[in-house]
Amino acid sequence: MTKIFIKYNPYKVETNITFEDRELTNESIMSQFKYERFQVWIEQLVPILANEVLNDAVFKIIFHGTTPDYEDLVEVCQYHNDVDGMDITIEHVKAKETEDKISELEKLVQHMQEGLFEELRDKKIQRNFDKAINSEFEIAVIATMSSGKSTLINSILGTELMPSKNEACTATIAQIKNVDGFEGFVGACYDKEENEIIPEQPITSEDIAVYNENENVSLIKMAGDIPNIHSHKMNLVLVDTPGPNNSMNSAHRDHTYRVIKNDSKPMVLYVLNGTQLHTDDDKALLTAVAEQMRVGGKQSKDRFIFAVNKVDNFDPEKGEDVGGVLKNVEMYLRDHGIMDPNIYPVSAELAKVIRKHQSGSRLTRVQRKVLQNYDLFTEEPSMHLNQYNPLSPSAKKQIQLKIDEARSKDDEYTEALYHSGVPAIEAAINEYLEKYAVTSKISNALYSFQKIIEEQQMVQSLIEEFSHNQDERQKMNEQMKRLKEIIQNGEKGTELKEKVLNLRVDVKKDIVKVQAKIQTQLTDISIEFGESQIKKEEAAEKITKCRKIVETLQSDVLTDLEQTIKNYIISHARKFIEEYKSYVAELVDMTTMEDLKFDPFKLFASSIPNVNEIISSHVYLKNEVVGTEKVKNENRKVYKPWTLFQKKFIEKEIYADVEYVNAEDLLEEFIAPIKQHLEENIDGAIEHLKKENQELKNFFIKEVEKLEEILKEKAEKYEKMSQDTEDLSAKIEQNKVKQEWLKNLITRIEQVLDI
Repeated sequence: MTKIFIKYNPYKVETNITFEDRELTNESIMSQFKYERFQVWIEQLVPILANEVLNDAVFKIIFHGTTPDYEDLVEVCQYHNDVDGMDITIEHVKAKETEDKISELEKLVQHMQEGLFEELRDKKIQRNFDKAINSEFEIAVIATMSSGKSTLINSILGTELMPSKNEACTATIAQIKNVDGFEGFVGACYDKEENEIIPEQPITSEDIAVYNENENVSLIKMAGDIPNIHSHKMNLVLVDTPGPNNSMNSAHRDHTYRVIKNDSKPMVLYVLNGTQLHTDDDKALLTAVAEQMRVGGKQSKDRFIFAVNKVDNFDPEKGEDVGGVLKNVEMYLRDHGIMDPNIYPVSAELAKVIRKHQSGSRLTRVQRKVLQNYDLFTEEPSMHLNQYNPLSPSAKKQIQLKIDEARSKDDEYTEALYHSGVPAIEAAINEYLEKYAVTSKISNALYSFQKIIEEQQMVQSLIEEFSHNQDERQKMNEQMKRLKEIIQNGEKGTELKEKVLNLRVDVKKDIVKVQAKIQTQLTDISIEFGESQIKKEEAAEKITKCRKIVETLQSDVLTDLEQTIKNYIISHARKFIEEYKSYVAELVDMTTMEDLKFDPFKLFASSIPNVNEIISSHVYLKNEVVGTEKVKNENRKVYKPWTLFQKKFIEKEIYADVEYVNAEDLLEEFIAPIKQHLEENIDGAIEHLKKENQELKNFFIKEVEKLEEILKEKAEKYEKMSQDTEDLSAKIEQNKVKQEWLKNLITRIEQVLDI
């Protein structure tokens, strides 16, 4: 049987695929995946192997990697075996697991700061590393009215923190930052400008209920222990987001859409009411979710969890089948364009009550009744909810072990808790964190110093080479002099600046997509007013319904435009960096350094900024000029804010004395200002893109001048290093100590990242 060897290191984000002693990721179509996250392209793997590499449907994959990645591969291969009639077998070479790689990396960076290399003691390394390590990871909880969202959050917290009354009226975003081992919860309140208006203090459910009624409070930031979520130093934040049905605060609705469309792929826990699925409030938001799930591979699917709550309201003895309910949910989501959703049935109320009881908290009379009904979940097999969820085999096995342990101890409450489905959601969150968030954080942290270490490694090798190779030293000296002359001449730098000024990124396609979305929604609204005359009461109902459609369209279009602008800037930054790399490569070619025994490009590679550095520097400068905007506010836009939604569309008394209204006139009056404002916002976005384009180009041209100075400094340094001076022998002696230190550092890094 044909064998394919695959090794994937999620911490380095590096894949090696070997077939018949050929490294496929260094050639052919597979090369595009070498430094891509496994889940982004895993669904393309089997078709490429079967049709373009092996021309065979029978083969064996020997996979060396972590258990979560292996289980994803098994799922994909099983699909092709079942659907396409293939015969793929898989063998797992288990990765070496390290409990806390982030802490190990922190120790290494501290070691670098105290080490022998000035370049590795640069405070910029520490800043970039800290930024990567301390970034927050968000889990947004979204729900429609009466779905039991607050109850689900409380069941995860194991205590009654979020008020469950009047969910639909809550117009406040509540953030809960996970602090392992923290006793109780503390919180502070902020207005819509994120100014603190109530200082941090111990906080209870009653306090939050009061803050929710305070119209000045827009955000509550809390901290406390989320006991069953393993944070892995992730700065995990659970966010209770006002649902799509909430029209009280458009900024909060915008936030919900931003979370869904965020490139960093935060988790979204979408809570559905199992007893009441079909609501108009879901439609627009689920459509946005479907759009995101269609791009970005398996990770884009894994980040969305659909919790079907209130399954304890179904009575198996009356023939009410949980499995049938979940099929209805799947069909409901499919109708909104969501294929193969991760559906988790739960009884949040039971889980919350059991955990409160086990912690010794006082239960209300109603909660005591809920507790008494725990046996529905222990005695009725159809209410063992773990059988329905899509957890990985290893996670399901762990939950089953907990159930078996509870049974062996006659602990029926704990058994019922695990059957309630809430621990399964916690396991799914932990899996996502382990598979994506932690590995991404580690790879970002590694990137903050990797290029500098590689450069220092090469410098040490150069000094070693110079110690016994006079010709190599002389060549290096001459080429560095030549490089300084070329940079000083400025001709190549001028060419680069001209290329930057002539760069173009086409966003017409993205703008057209936004315009098409607007047209579709306006057409839907027009259909509502299909009759020539409508009764006054019906007209009010239709206007109210259409107003909700337009409000969600507002947030959807606004965040689409924001994303277009963000992608535009990123595309430009990438193009600028590619031009700069070409510039450095051309300089190297002009000096004929390719005759040397090392890769000269790597000597200067650490001078090349990455996309995030360019963007963050550009945004910082822009905000500094504005002066009145907080730097962290990434969503400020120059185009006009949305102001079209005013109650005059609902409360006009012009029709008060007549039985019927003219539908065509009413439609025109309703749609005209909407069209106007939508067009203004798109025009404003295009103007903003033009301005952003010029600002970014100007910024990058200034950066080129700074980078040229850095290149000259490096050329000067390497020229001096290669001179035939008396202190060369002293450098060589000193180099032995530094080489040993660097070798030890690299070994330690490899040990941390090794699988």
